[in-house]
Amino acid sequence: MDSFRTLLPYLRLHTRQYVIGLIAVAIATAVNLLPYYLIRLTIDGLTGQVDGNSATPGLTVATAGLYALGVVAAALTAGFFMLVMRRNIVVASRQSEYEIRRDLFAHLQTLDKHYYDRARTGDLMNRLTGDLSAVREMLGFGAWQIVNIVAGFISAFTVMFSLSWQLALIVVAIVPLIVGVLSYLARQINVRHRLAQEQNSLISARAQENFSGARVVKGYAIEDREIEDYRAMNLELLRRNIALTKVDGPLRSFMSLLLGLAFGLILLVGGRLILAPDSTFTVGMFVQFVGTLERLTFPMLMIGWITSVAQRGLASWLRLKEIFDAQPLVRDEPGRADSRVRALRGDISLDHVTLRYGQTTVLNDVTLNVPAGTFLGVTGPTGSGKTLLGQLLTRAMDPTTGTVRIDGHDLRTIPLSTLRGAISVVPQEPFLFGDSIANNIGFGIEARDLPVVPIGVSVVGAPPPDDIPQNPDPARVRDAARLAGLLGDVEDFPQGFDTMLGERGVTLSGGQRQRTAIARAIVREPAILILDDSLSAVDTETERRIVDGLREVSQGRTVILIAHRVSTLRHADQIIVLEDGRLTEHGSHDDLIAQGGHYAQLERLQRLASDLDADDEPVADPETAADELETLTQHQKVNR
Repeated sequence: MDSFRTLLPYLRLHTRQYVIGLIAVAIATAVNLLPYYLIRLTIDGLTGQVDGNSATPGLTVATAGLYALGVVAAALTAGFFMLVMRRNIVVASRQSEYEIRRDLFAHLQTLDKHYYDRARTGDLMNRLTGDLSAVREMLGFGAWQIVNIVAGFISAFTVMFSLSWQLALIVVAIVPLIVGVLSYLARQINVRHRLAQEQNSLISARAQENFSGARVVKGYAIEDREIEDYRAMNLELLRRNIALTKVDGPLRSFMSLLLGLAFGLILLVGGRLILAPDSTFTVGMFVQFVGTLERLTFPMLMIGWITSVAQRGLASWLRLKEIFDAQPLVRDEPGRADSRVRALRGDISLDHVTLRYGQTTVLNDVTLNVPAGTFLGVTGPTGSGKTLLGQLLTRAMDPTTGTVRIDGHDLRTIPLSTLRGAISVVPQEPFLFGDSIANNIGFGIEARDLPVVPIGVSVVGAPPPDDIPQNPDPARVRDAARLAGLLGDVEDFPQGFDTMLGERGVTLSGGQRQRTAIARAIVREPAILILDDSLSAVDTETERRIVDGLREVSQGRTVILIAHRVSTLRHADQIIVLEDGRLTEHGSHDDLIAQGGHYAQLERLQRLASDLDADDEPVADPETAADELETLTQHQKVNR
């Protein structure tokens, strides 16, 4: 019940619809019993058992016609109220499904890197589809069937006790057996359905990974292994579903068995009551009793089905509630975020910043000042903390100790919408959408002008949503593509900027994807632009054009370029070197070359590699290559 209580806010949004629908169900259920009363009067009229007095007139044709019209009228009335029920409860369940999905998606947008590092895409998709459908079925079909069962039992037992308390007690005696078995099976259904859904989520996640990584799977020729793994996971899902069916399937069979037993006893006892010399129990009353019990058969059979639907729905709701209960580690803290901060210039400072993952220190006592408008280069060995430095600036995470400031404001006092609206990030692995190149580049344009989508409100009577801009300014998109070194490639495409990309941009090369992501970041004209090793997949000539474009972009804004190539970094205003999470070098290109540290060594190695690439003569064997490398190294030392 605790889990159902958390669903009440969504049910309250449709109180009127549920009240009208449930009242209609109760009325329809009661009216459905009226034909059996009319049939009773007809039979007793035909058999002369209306009141046990042989002098009482029998059934007339006119009376039989009225009874027939009464049966038709009852069926029409019940049908009308069932239609009213469906137009209210079923519609309300669909609307609730929309509202829960809307709020779930909105909540997922608030969760941070920590959550998505642990979550699996396939699992989230399964919860937003399979689990949400189970909840909707519980709120719709389950809700009206529960009322139908309750109203059916109340009206039916009222009629049956008015006809014969002896026969009614036989039916009542079966109820404890039904309740006991259902209670046991309901608990089993809940547990086994949850296990089946968890396995289904694993399968969805595995399929999603295979579809996204299809090139890798085929490149390594491991299709057979993936098929075998997927088969094993499907067999486990089959096993769990069969285990669920073993407790779900017997419900209706068990109910049918008990009802068959009840009908046999009622036939035996009812026949003796009719044949008793002084009995007032007529054949018509017996037929009405059996008909009423027959009408009760469906609700009794549905107890098992609704128990299954309710338990599946509650188990699925618990899985959805886990998403609602998840909270971001990084968020606007009430009373701390300053809403007066609406714009940022890009002046960055880190004051003794340390970042730890558990017992591992990944950034250690980093202090850095980057004035607004600075072109900052960042380099260092793999795993030295370069990417984490960029993530601290966007508050993908908060430092363990120390303070990160922009324009003198502690990042934790800047509203996240303001902070991230002023920063554009090009990650190491760019993500592109299955849309046109123009829409991918203009993805973030005018995002701040869109209205806030209300959550926790009813969709009933809500105005239609505003259109989301899908035609970004062509001039801005084209200029951003030019600065990113992408314009020439796009102009070579038959459809230019209207070219549709495949999922994740797979129809583009690695370098084209990186440049598209750079253009997407540039077009927003951010105060701070962070490029995290985003030139690794382009050739040196393209790299030169992009860097020239970045220098043009950097006028009036702060650019942080994380890279390994010295040729990429050499024109930066400042360059820092991170090693094992520490800031070990800081200065211009010439300053760092003079220091003779990691940066100078990196420059020498890359220049040596460039010299080897420039040599037109092929190397005969590995020993010759080693001798040539040693000669070039000695030559570099002599020159220095």
